[in-house]
Amino acid sequence: MPADERLNPASTATEQQIAQLEKRIDDLKQEYILYFSGETRQPPEKKREDLEKAVRKLVFGGAKTARMDLIIQNVAQRFSLYNNLWLKQLNERESGMLPGKKKAAPPPAAAARADKGPREIFLTLNDEDTFERFASAYQELLPGGGDEEREQIITSIKAKMLTHNLVEARVSVSKQHGKLSIRIKK
Repeated sequence: MPADERLNPASTATEQQIAQLEKRIDDLKQEYILYFSGETRQPPEKKREDLEKAVRKLVFGGAKTARMDLIIQNVAQRFSLYNNLWLKQLNERESGMLPGKKKAAPPPAAAARADKGPREIFLTLNDEDTFERFASAYQELLPGGGDEEREQIITSIKAKMLTHNLVEARVSVSKQHGKLSIRIKK
């Protein structure tokens, strides 16, 4: 099949429009990071709904070439990933199931573990328990953390993952020369 064969001759999608849509996704991602970190009071729901309509229109409008179709599908999948994450977090916030609100049992022998070197934790945005394990490892190295600090730890690492477009990551937490060291690995 020739590369210039048309999939949908009526399509109006251009690379410039797709680039603008990608910028809108990035801007919206930043607004949600600010909202979930507590820096803004209202979630950007109207912008999310408008962007969702624009992505849907682009997907259903089709593409002139197979290359454009692939680009459109990638943008749609990226938006879908973020959209699902945002909706899940909004739902948790509304239902009162904020991360860190659960009372976790204190980790056994925290002082003994603090001297054993770095801890590596696998994090995924699709599993809240992975963030609880990360917060526990963090607090083991810095004893005396409360529930508010735990929530802030989790929100902060989620924001860093979103900023770097990571759905999954390996995070190393260690204490070196009296300072806490956190390294994110893809």
